[in-house]
Amino acid sequence: MPFAIAGRRQYSVSDIPNYLKARSLGAKADASIDQLKFQAVIDRHKSEGYDSYKYFDKRMWLRSKMMRAIELGLDKSETGSVLDLGCGAGYFLYCCKFLGHQVHGIDQPGYDFYTDMFECLGLSRTSERIEAYTPLSPLQTRFDVVTAHQICFNGHRTNRLWGVNEWQFLLDDLKANVLTDGGIIALEFNEEPSIGFYTTELRSFFESKSARIFRGRVIISSDKLRLPAYRNNLATSFRSEAVGSM
Repeated sequence: MPFAIAGRRQYSVSDIPNYLKARSLGAKADASIDQLKFQAVIDRHKSEGYDSYKYFDKRMWLRSKMMRAIELGLDKSETGSVLDLGCGAGYFLYCCKFLGHQVHGIDQPGYDFYTDMFECLGLSRTSERIEAYTPLSPLQTRFDVVTAHQICFNGHRTNRLWGVNEWQFLLDDLKANVLTDGGIIALEFNEEPSIGFYTTELRSFFESKSARIFRGRVIISSDKLRLPAYRNNLATSFRSEAVGSM
């Protein structure tokens, strides 16, 4: 059932037009891929575990990621630039490229399947681990849209799950060094075993930035990124960590 996952709603009835459009555009994007090259990638990695295998159904992934692109208006906007953090196999970036945008990804090094997929899809990426309190490496350009889907770099399913301060640091870095004026950040969280998509504190933090929130998805405009309420808390946290590490 396309509008539910594990018995829980993923899309509402009002999303049906976008879903149908995503299915159509996803099929066209699929047809534009070199099928022989894609199959060669699958054959090369078919004995690997779930982290690779889950990406083999490209039709499903292209439909899903095209839906995300449509939700951001990327099917109607003029040519722009998109950066995807934790870009995985590259399906979202390929959808954006198919729609006419300039794209780039960032994900951790050392995973040959991702490398092969990006070569197959004709995409570029920076091999870098995204870590708390660590600025992203300088990029050659700024981006109109920065996304992160099904986020794992935030300590997902560990006892190092990011809180407000870690997210404030990343948002500040994106605002100062990555986003264009008027750009947007679109985040999609994985559920955590005991708290859902985010803690009450983290949700309040995003709400303080006038974010649009639906289940695990958070969209923030760049002009809403700097508000004073959490800046003082962040500075206090840094001072406390510095003292504790001496």
